[in-house]
Amino acid sequence: MVVKHLSKKQLAALLAALLATAAAGCSDASHYSQAVAVLIDVSGTYADQKADVARIVKREVLPNLVPGDTVAVIRIDSESYEKANVEAFVTLDHRPSHANAQKLALAKSLDEFAARDERSQYTDIPGAMMLAAEYLRETGAKSRAILLFSDMQSDLAPGTKRHFSEREFEGIKVVALNVKQLERDNANPDVLRSRLATWEKDVTHAGAGGWQTFLDTQKLGPYLAEIR
Repeated sequence: MVVKHLSKKQLAALLAALLATAAAGCSDASHYSQAVAVLIDVSGTYADQKADVARIVKREVLPNLVPGDTVAVIRIDSESYEKANVEAFVTLDHRPSHANAQKLALAKSLDEFAARDERSQYTDIPGAMMLAAEYLRETGAKSRAILLFSDMQSDLAPGTKRHFSEREFEGIKVVALNVKQLERDNANPDVLRSRLATWEKDVTHAGAGGWQTFLDTQKLGPYLAEIR
């Protein structure tokens, strides 16, 4: 094969084509990537569930992530709309060996988080969700999901205000898992059902691409694969 000398105009055209190909490659990677935000409640009695939540995330979320995916772990406490509430934010390297090392490090971080002795007085669920939505949007991932581990009983501190905009969760699917029942829920199951129905109404009105609750957390892995 004989390679001819290219003119400046031909070189410019070739360079433009290469740049376009590279950009398309980045776009394709983003198109197939998934971003997941795991929100973990550390208030009231749900703080006792941290170890269980860590096991669920390590079993159902981390194995389903592939190179290029992003995972965030966000703490739900009294004031959750703060950058300091982001326990971890990792985009997996495109090299599988490096991605596996990142998963192992994240699993260790989850164990350390679960072992911490902390319990907040109030429960700012909407603040954590708003923070998670902002991080998820920045990833540009095609598939985005918020996973809520909480009793789903929001209790804002005095003076704290939260309001979802109409497009707050646009393109994001919201899932509530391992929802711990409160005493009044056991006395009257309709209380829990009503609480979850209200959350579904609020997040769908704020543009969420779907609302789902799972009693069986083993369904989470297949669900994440389905929405990819």
